[in-house]
Amino acid sequence: MFPNGVSVYVDLMQDLIPGMKDGAIRTAIDTGCGVASWGGDLLDRGILTVSLAPRDNHEAQVQFALERGIPAILGIISTQRLPFPSNSFDMAHCSRCLIPWTEFGGIYLLEVHRILRPGGFWVLSGPPVNYEHRWRGWNTTIEEQRSDYEKLQELLTSMCFKLYNKKDDIAVWQKLSDNSCYKKLENPDIYPPKCDDGTEPDSAWYTPIRPCVVSPNPKYKKVALKSLPKWPQRLHAAPERVSDVRGGSDGAFNHDDSKWKTRVKHYKKLVPAIGTDKIRNVMDMNTLYGGFAAALIDYPLWVMNVVSSYAANTLPVVYDRGLIGTYHDWCEAFSTYPRTYDLLHLDGFFTAESHRCEVKYVLLEMDRILRPNGYVIIRESSYFVESIATIAKGMRWGCRKEDTEYGSDKEKILICQKKLWYYSKQN
Repeated sequence: MFPNGVSVYVDLMQDLIPGMKDGAIRTAIDTGCGVASWGGDLLDRGILTVSLAPRDNHEAQVQFALERGIPAILGIISTQRLPFPSNSFDMAHCSRCLIPWTEFGGIYLLEVHRILRPGGFWVLSGPPVNYEHRWRGWNTTIEEQRSDYEKLQELLTSMCFKLYNKKDDIAVWQKLSDNSCYKKLENPDIYPPKCDDGTEPDSAWYTPIRPCVVSPNPKYKKVALKSLPKWPQRLHAAPERVSDVRGGSDGAFNHDDSKWKTRVKHYKKLVPAIGTDKIRNVMDMNTLYGGFAAALIDYPLWVMNVVSSYAANTLPVVYDRGLIGTYHDWCEAFSTYPRTYDLLHLDGFFTAESHRCEVKYVLLEMDRILRPNGYVIIRESSYFVESIATIAKGMRWGCRKEDTEYGSDKEKILICQKKLWYYSKQN
């Protein structure tokens, strides 16, 4: 789909969606991303993309993406919901991604609808778009492609999408934000139906995809794309959904934001490589509101914010402020290849999760996804620091204990670096 290079392709897309140029669109997801060229080009334009692909016959495309320093995660739209909250992405994209959108009652489109915020855009290029001129190269007939396109348009209309713009090989639909369309879905004879109240919209960890439309919650006035501040003002504005978090408020959010600015200044002294070309792919393994990522925003890196599937649901807040992340349970392996992150950060993780996940297994998983010579910043109570350092030594990490920026005895910072070593029969 990029005969003249991905930049020319994205230039055309920007002409169709003006919000890509002025900071209105900040977060995107690319389903069936290949080696993430689309997401890589958007990074230069200030749009942060989660590139998603399975490990299939295309082999290690997500590994290629991460080697290029582009945010990517292993995943597939199949029987389970994607590990993201509802109403989170400003834009979704599929370029010849081979997802059968019109099959199974459009259930994969319903999942895209769930994770796209009201007013957000879904972009499709490739079959069946522009079938009138392209059908000969698709090993099909013009009648088949016309039928596919009409079926796709009908499904999207039934899910409260409208055709926003179309030119050449690119078609753009917009998710409607007014309630009039969603009210029609309450009619029992209509497919797809509106999801009932028992279907938690943000439940996305081992949650089956449901064949129903997750309609926007009318209590939220500032979740729709047009209601959000534009980037970069959005980063430090307290999102409306922070009030859904227990103990969450505008004041708590602003306090967290300023706290992380202080902490990251201290981290920079402890790990001078932060902000240099040595560190590109970063993971915050147990974020609250994405404060660590927000404080690093001026550096040439990106942060994958992980919210525990057992913790308070703060991931919608992360997305509302224009950052990206995923749900995960650290008692399991993370959906990425070995040696793909340059820096891992934990804040009180073992205090919160050690009763569920054994410390050594979490550390071994961290070792798997950390690149040789990569860094780990572990902020933890003094109780855990010594035992973590002992296990880290066995994994051939070099660690040192440091004081926090406040010099507290109750909490310490462990700075570790994974050594580059090779297996040999002698040792």
